[in-house]
Amino acid sequence: MVSKAADKKTSPYVALDIDRLRIGVTLQAPIYDAEAEKNILLLARGKKITKAYIESLKKRGIHSVRVHERDLSNLMLAPGESQQSEPGSARKLNRRLNQLRATTSRRKQSEPETRSSGSPWQIQTSSFLHQVSPVQTSDYSPALQSKYHKQFEVMTKATSEIYRQLLITTTISMSQIDNMTSVSLAQLSDDLDLFVLEGTAPVEQGNLCRHSLQMSSLAMAMGTQLGLNRDALALLSLGCLLHDVGMTKINFQSAVSHEPVSPIERLELQKHPILTYDLLNQMHEIPMISRMVAYQIHERCDGSGYPRGQQGNQIHPLAKIAAVADEYINLVSDHGQTSGLLPYQAAEKLIFDAAHGKHDVQAVRALLQSISLYPVGSLVELNNGQQAQVIRTNRQYYDTPIVKLLDQEYEEEVVNLLVHDQLRVVRALSQAELQSAFTQAQEIGV
Repeated sequence: MVSKAADKKTSPYVALDIDRLRIGVTLQAPIYDAEAEKNILLLARGKKITKAYIESLKKRGIHSVRVHERDLSNLMLAPGESQQSEPGSARKLNRRLNQLRATTSRRKQSEPETRSSGSPWQIQTSSFLHQVSPVQTSDYSPALQSKYHKQFEVMTKATSEIYRQLLITTTISMSQIDNMTSVSLAQLSDDLDLFVLEGTAPVEQGNLCRHSLQMSSLAMAMGTQLGLNRDALALLSLGCLLHDVGMTKINFQSAVSHEPVSPIERLELQKHPILTYDLLNQMHEIPMISRMVAYQIHERCDGSGYPRGQQGNQIHPLAKIAAVADEYINLVSDHGQTSGLLPYQAAEKLIFDAAHGKHDVQAVRALLQSISLYPVGSLVELNNGQQAQVIRTNRQYYDTPIVKLLDQEYEEEVVNLLVHDQLRVVRALSQAELQSAFTQAQEIGV
């Protein structure tokens, strides 16, 4: 489990000039006076930034505020952007997409050199991607969806048992691990979108085994998009599955029960990759690559991670995939009094971080190819005013997913936005917004 507060930074809060605040943003975490010595609350979680509020701050002589990293990408205006811009606008969406495309375009220009140096990010004849069913344009099979859900519940319990045995006896059942890997790869091969849907749900705080299993599933989907073969996916999966075992040896419940954490709690959290690695090193049946994945999941490409602040090529390529999968699930999950982000907001935050060197660009691109820019399961609004749910991805065309339309009569229709040029997603919706739209429609008799 990742704790953003446990990064190398001293706090998950950063200072931001009030003239850089975007009007209309609803806060995911409280904001404080950046110029005061004590934590002076200025606006609570769930409140919205308004023009009147900003003017009120200026009258009080406040020029900067401390905002949580969860809100930073939504709150901070881009250069040249007006403070009147609304969150989720078409301008914001295009800016983020163009940012990612420009970054990945620069990376593509260097791919011939990267490939010749043995980069794993390439499609080969041995890539597991060739075994994945083509993109489907239909809704999920109810029987298959029920089967995936039941299998995932069984694997969650199996992961819990693996953790328990590992801590008690310092042994692990590799046959059980191999069986879980085989089940996951079979699911991924049959229906990648349904596999991703099951593995990207928000995780209850402190549920280490569920978190580890879900990030393992998401990382496998991402690795598949990047061209990994079956053996590499198994190594990646194992490292993800076991990466939090060290958390059981520290008092992590108190450390993640509130934000911001104290310096002592932060140091306690930063111990767990080391504890995990030391424990896994006692078991020779666990491959070294999987141990490195578990050890380096919390490292960041710009050196801001932990436990060693490694960066760039010092981090194993599979650990870079795992880091993005871990961060995505962390972002959409609740943490104490702080609500998780909408799936789209989480994807956008990772795009922002990749463009600024924190995460591997191609790993984030693989995430988008696995879940789409508006992740599978997301509720969205189209440019014609209709509400829809994202049910499938179009892989590399991650801004044009396949959606299920939900009109006022509750009728459903599957539409592939890739072949409908006149339709596009304009913003993400929360479940509350969708329910409100349906309620209003019923009240006016639509």
